Amino acid sequence: MFVGLAASVLAWFAWQDPAINFLRCHGRAEWIVFPTAADARAHWFSSLDATFRREFVSNDQPPTARLSVRAMRRAEVKINGAPIQFPPNSNWKKILSADVAGQLHTGTNVIEARVFNHTGPPALWLTLTTGSLSLPSDQTWETSFAGSSWRHAALARTAKIPGPGNPTAGGAHTFDAMKKSWPLWILLVAIASVLVFLRQTNLSKLTALRHGHLLLLVAVGLWLALFWNNTRLLPVHAGFDSAEHLKYITYIQQHRALPLPTEGWEMYQPPLYYLTAAAVLSACKLSINDPASVVVLRFLGGFLGVAQFVLVFLSLQLLLPVRAALIGLLMAAFLPMHLYMAHYVTNEMLAATLITTTLYLCLRLLKTDAPRALQFAGIGLALGASMLAKATGILLSPIVLAAIAGKLVAARAPTVVSLRNLGLLLAVCFAICGWHYARIWSQVGTPLVGNWDVVSGFTWWQDNGYHTAADYLRFGRSLVNPLFSGFAGIFDGIYSTLWGDALCGGAASLKSAWNQQQMAAGYLWGLIPTALILIGVVIALVRFIRKPSSELFLLIGFFAVIVLALIFMTLKIPSYAQAKAFYALSALTPLCFFGALAWQTLTRGRARWQFACDLLLLVWAMNSFVTYWITPSASQHLYAVAAWGLQGKMDRVADEAVKAVEADPSNAAARGWHALSLSQAGHDDEAIAEAERAVELNPTSSAAHLDLAMSVRRNDQERAITEARRAIELGPENSAAYQFLMNCLSESRRSNEAADLGREWLAISPYDAAAHSALGLALAENGDLVPAARQLGYVMMLRSGVEQPHAQLRQILISLAKELDGLPRLREIAANAPDSPRMLDELAWLLATYPDSKSRDGTEAVRLAKHACDLTERRVPALLDTLAAAYAETGDFPQAISTAEEALNRARASEDNDAVKLSESILASLRDSLPYRQEPE
Repeated sequence: MFVGLAASVLAWFAWQDPAINFLRCHGRAEWIVFPTAADARAHWFSSLDATFRREFVSNDQPPTARLSVRAMRRAEVKINGAPIQFPPNSNWKKILSADVAGQLHTGTNVIEARVFNHTGPPALWLTLTTGSLSLPSDQTWETSFAGSSWRHAALARTAKIPGPGNPTAGGAHTFDAMKKSWPLWILLVAIASVLVFLRQTNLSKLTALRHGHLLLLVAVGLWLALFWNNTRLLPVHAGFDSAEHLKYITYIQQHRALPLPTEGWEMYQPPLYYLTAAAVLSACKLSINDPASVVVLRFLGGFLGVAQFVLVFLSLQLLLPVRAALIGLLMAAFLPMHLYMAHYVTNEMLAATLITTTLYLCLRLLKTDAPRALQFAGIGLALGASMLAKATGILLSPIVLAAIAGKLVAARAPTVVSLRNLGLLLAVCFAICGWHYARIWSQVGTPLVGNWDVVSGFTWWQDNGYHTAADYLRFGRSLVNPLFSGFAGIFDGIYSTLWGDALCGGAASLKSAWNQQQMAAGYLWGLIPTALILIGVVIALVRFIRKPSSELFLLIGFFAVIVLALIFMTLKIPSYAQAKAFYALSALTPLCFFGALAWQTLTRGRARWQFACDLLLLVWAMNSFVTYWITPSASQHLYAVAAWGLQGKMDRVADEAVKAVEADPSNAAARGWHALSLSQAGHDDEAIAEAERAVELNPTSSAAHLDLAMSVRRNDQERAITEARRAIELGPENSAAYQFLMNCLSESRRSNEAADLGREWLAISPYDAAAHSALGLALAENGDLVPAARQLGYVMMLRSGVEQPHAQLRQILISLAKELDGLPRLREIAANAPDSPRMLDELAWLLATYPDSKSRDGTEAVRLAKHACDLTERRVPALLDTLAAAYAETGDFPQAISTAEEALNRARASEDNDAVKLSESILASLRDSLPYRQEPE
């Protein structure tokens, strides 16, 4: 009942809350979007727009025509060029309707919707219905994104598939990997058969407990060997947002203080892991820049991982027979997400270990007939520490309290004693972590904050940027092409990160140090423990319904809360990367309990079933271990190339590229990187020869042709252009190839070709500021100043801190203002301007204050300035000044003076002396009933 109620609440929020980018389906039409390439990078909030259009034929003049529209998040709709007015609407999920019969005519009609969205891609849902016509939004519509070339619209519910040339495309396929891995699997099956046979024959000679301790020691030894080996071959800090986690640690070391959530990407996290890491590094007299810090933090993660699976085993011993608990130990020690996360710089491992500690202590208390106060204090200590490591611990607290309260009620413990002990638990917990949440609350106005919250100062989104019901119903790509399969749906994302490092440690590409063939094949082996876990959940629920117990409530309840929290966060942050299983790493104990419970139930009294099940689980475990045992190989060296490249250590890049070629001379990617390192060192002839060899090895590789183009550029520009075109032909989603070719065409003064290519590039990467900038410059060289100005407006949104596009835009506007027919072109720029407050302000200022009346338009200036002020919530004094000048140009001096006074007050409050002077100057003119004029600089 609880799960059903929670699911209903989540569905209601998804359908109704405008803050959640969920596109609710409706049978009359489809949600449509521009078919951009899958993009693994995050995007800052920028209100880019897409235009959707459709031609249709009406055989007569309809007496009525009903237009219904929903748009994420704002739409401007025109029919045959006439704008359609809708009533005000504060919730973009509600349908807006209007009668548009007057805008239609007999013959060909055109409907156009320009959709703006700052928190994701623009999406449109639309129907037009007359007596004889029904026109829904669907794939027959055309669309252009921010000035890109036109494409057929894509259905929003269709899963994105990274195409050729995309950095996330081309990963190992499970069935191909299976064909290559069968010799290893034969060996693993043979080893597993011997081990299972020995276990079954020797178990009678050892007590079950001693057998368990022996296997526990084996698991610990294997983990130590794994980390010793991998630290040698992975000598860099790695992991999801590892650079930002390291900044947190560095901040503590340098400032001897804790940061605020607004000071860094990961600095919203509770501080326990970062305090621990900083203390350990400082004790070793190291900083994160020292190579030895990699060893320290790597083994810190390894220690936490070992502690985690030991605690899981101890917990399962309290609930199950030792043989079943050993199955849980096997799953905990060799669970892929546990293995790879322990190698990364992250607070996830510490938080999960502390939550597992809390669960163990709680289970011990629940198994005790007369629990002592010290046990309650211990649980409070562990729970508080987990909440000081990650906010996930908060989810556990009500489950722990409810489980313990249920135990006390069932045992008929004295009420006063029970309340005192529960109060002690809460008091210790609050003493450990309460100060942190109180501190955050006092500083930012809320105790819980994430880098996805606007209050943190980080406003971003990531593909897909929205969800539909299909994202929660699809599953299967992770069983075929697991890497980055989170683009396909939520459960593919969770499965692919549970049974492998499908997101490659947070990289926006396929580079990984792990053995990718074994990892890909391991997703098929992962079906076995997955089945056990799912069966175990059902068995546990049935047992709880038949005979409720606090222990089952604790494990089932925490697992259910974690699952619901994961689903909620995927709604709140509709990113392909949000569906990560390791956010539930703290639920390792319930997961392993369910798997062990299923094993116990299925194999009880069935020797053959037990042998087969043990054999398959052991093969799965060994395959997992082999996957994350790094071996010297071309892929390992290429991962190091990428890692050192991010740090700017080009000498290390060159060394690793040479080693990659030596490890596998037939690897085209290795030779391509080697060619680039040679080219950077000025050895052009050698670089060209190496790049040509890469193309020979893999002639259909887009990356190889791009490497060759880059290598020959200094010697033969035309050949570089030819090779870059070939790279795009082979990899239509290779954004780097577009950028390289654009640069070559610009240098060759082939601006017409560059403009055409730029529009195609935008269709692949519409959020790439470099694409907009290059297209804008190419258009300006062609004399197409109106579309050039629009592209510069997009650049100003995407690179708000860069002044060059602003200066270039100003030059275009001033040059047009000086022309005799400049005003119509300025109006055209205004009509197609993006939601860039600075661009809107620049246009409005010129139209309101330009000395020559032939280039002024007060009404248009007011519209632009009001929109700029609305976009910035009237917080910027300069924009309010522009609005005041625009009102004055229309003759509305009372409104102009009021707005200028508002600007002056804002400027004084922000102590912006330049803004104060401008506001005072404008006010002086307005109070004399004189419109403000300014000669452009």
